[in-house]
Amino acid sequence: MPDSPLPPLPRRVKGARPRFHDEPAIDRLIAMLVALTSEVSVLADRLATLEALSGVGHDAVDAHVPDLSERAWREARREALIARVFAALEVELEGPADSGAYWETIGRIERGEL
Repeated sequence: MPDSPLPPLPRRVKGARPRFHDEPAIDRLIAMLVALTSEVSVLADRLATLEALSGVGHDAVDAHVPDLSERAWREARREALIARVFAALEVELEGPADSGAYWETIGRIERGEL
């Protein structure tokens, strides 16, 4: 792939996140669903293009068995996809909340205190 003359896009969007629902958890789920839908749409377009260009069709694609290096590459790509889908939750976890209080609460739940 040739080098792009454009600078890379920022990893985080600045500004307030749009709100669609009174419950913040619902907004996070909506953001995750939109991110996942976007990924699936791009993937479907790319797969259709590859099938059309190769001339082998989807049957040959379904029959392909990847080797170890390809499986490792796919795993890395899958992890990156999961990170993008769950990015809405990651932003919340990285916020100014006291993580010590969070882990203390988790510990209390595990010990049956709550």
